Amino acid sequence: MSSQAMQPGQATPADDELGAVLRDYLNVAERLQRTHEALQGEVVRLRRELASKDQELERRRRLAALGELAAGVAHEVRNPLGAIQLYSGLLRDECLANGGLPAAVELIEKIEAGIRAIDCVVQDTLALAPRRSNLAHHRLRSIIEDARDVCLGTLRTERVTLETHYDDPAVCVRADEDSLQRVIVNLIVNAAEASPANDRIVVHVGPEGEQAVEVRIRDNGPGLPAEVLDQIFDPFFTTKKHGTGLGLTIAHRLVEAHGGRLSAHNRPEGGTEFVVVLPTTGSEDGQEPTEKATRRHSAA
Repeated sequence: MSSQAMQPGQATPADDELGAVLRDYLNVAERLQRTHEALQGEVVRLRRELASKDQELERRRRLAALGELAAGVAHEVRNPLGAIQLYSGLLRDECLANGGLPAAVELIEKIEAGIRAIDCVVQDTLALAPRRSNLAHHRLRSIIEDARDVCLGTLRTERVTLETHYDDPAVCVRADEDSLQRVIVNLIVNAAEASPANDRIVVHVGPEGEQAVEVRIRDNGPGLPAEVLDQIFDPFFTTKKHGTGLGLTIAHRLVEAHGGRLSAHNRPEGGTEFVVVLPTTGSEDGQEPTEKATRRHSAA
């Protein structure tokens, strides 16, 4: 019996097998290409993360060295500054006791204002020095509300309102109340100064995972130039005409001392958002939150 003749263009079993091999090869090549692209993306991400960690490590090294130097200088400045403040007060009292001498009293008051300004810088400088934090159980809302009260003068001056929102008003953190309040005050004041008149600042407190809470402070100002975002926590760096450039550095250091982190980014809709992330102690853990009278602090 003769085999059936092949028709022109008809595929043979060998052709089918070759086509299957080619398809498998192309599928494998496509998968390898996707894997290669994914690995390249991961390498880029890891390099960026490594650069960010290196930058953070270098910042910490500079801060450690600066903190030790600052502590020594600040202590040396405080002693003569205290004496100047004492003698200035005595001189003012003497002038008032001898008929007033309004011109002299006015000059002395200007001297005392300068002394207070120097003392604020000294306090800021001392905040860079390593120290033991007095951590206790505090309700976060109380610290933020106290910080808001401290900022009322600035908010009125800048004609800005402040809104606060709490997903869990009872959430608590282990914190040094004065230090954490100072951080919040600094961020609110910065937001107020960056905001347009008759605008608002929003403070939102919500969960960040299961064991942390985040405080988001956002404004509708012009935002930060992209080229300075990586520098704003560096010591002595500032975008203000008048300022020591220590405020955000101190805030960053204080947040880290609480086991948290502080970051900033520009919002897509405009303005800047600072985010403070802190570990929580829960809302109800059998401890009564520490309540303390509000202390007034200058914004760094």
